[in-house]
Amino acid sequence: MSEVYFLEIKRKSPQILTKAGEKISQLFFDLFDKKDKVAIKVHFGERGSDTFLSPVLVKSLYAGLKRKVKNAVLVDCTVLYKSERSFAKTHEKLAREHGFSFAPISILDGEKGQDDVKIKINKKHFKEVKIGAGIKNFNSVLAISHFKGHGLTGFGGALKNIGMGLGSKAGKLAMHKTFKLKIDPVLCRGCQTCQKNCSAAAIFFKNGKAQIDYKKCIGCGLCVSICPFNAVKMEIGEVSSKELQERIVEYAFGVLKNRKNFFINVLLDITPGCDCLRGLQKPMTGDIGILISKDIVAIEQASLDLVGKKYFKKSDVDPEVQINYAEKLGLGGKKYKLVKI
Repeated sequence: MSEVYFLEIKRKSPQILTKAGEKISQLFFDLFDKKDKVAIKVHFGERGSDTFLSPVLVKSLYAGLKRKVKNAVLVDCTVLYKSERSFAKTHEKLAREHGFSFAPISILDGEKGQDDVKIKINKKHFKEVKIGAGIKNFNSVLAISHFKGHGLTGFGGALKNIGMGLGSKAGKLAMHKTFKLKIDPVLCRGCQTCQKNCSAAAIFFKNGKAQIDYKKCIGCGLCVSICPFNAVKMEIGEVSSKELQERIVEYAFGVLKNRKNFFINVLLDITPGCDCLRGLQKPMTGDIGILISKDIVAIEQASLDLVGKKYFKKSDVDPEVQINYAEKLGLGGKKYKLVKI
């Protein structure tokens, strides 16, 4: 049975979050030593959101970690959809605008999301996973995850933060099983931006409109992000929530393989949707606090139990699939002891 530590926070403020980060650092960061190179996985939030992970808390945690290690970097990867977060340069710019300017930032899959490293896992859905190539520079992962709802997986916590978050563009496509891309001829202006940036030479033009040669297409997803007219669409495969959750867990397995890891789940501003959503969201329940553990399965189960499964379970989505599958893969155990600090 794993221990999950609980720091209750009912009313947050910058002062309270700073003290929380200091306390967590003092109590738990002896896990790390000076030689460790730590990738601090966070989600920097989408433009227009104000309920993403608090930079005040992360800054305090980062300061505490830097007293233990020389090399610690805030990390993420690019996204598939059209966004400032589709490219490394604008992703980092947005992160700094959102308050994460206190630490070095690395977008691990490169400027366009094309750089990845293949990690062998030999699991049910994937023999290997495609993770942002920069992960090679780190021997440790500290995941600071905003726990919230998600339309396809029920909730998003540490498993999704690491698994989906650190997959390259091609990896994200694989998790969603969206290997086939489609170009909308109405929206396509024939600007050739997609063709010029396609490393597989899989895009050609017919009657002034871009088309995809599926025999050449490698499914990297770059054309989705780079099209200035949003003409490239992803045809989402008929993947059940169950299979998507399992695929995300397998990617998390790949990220954590042979790396020291530690998890912090933040149960504040618990919104019904992901932090990838543009615009404001109203929290669906009150603030609860922060959970800390070495066990990713236990911390996810404890987070779900504390918030309440009723907020995340739908007729077609069982949010515990990801937890059960992670336990099956040996990432941790569902049984836990909650220890208040």
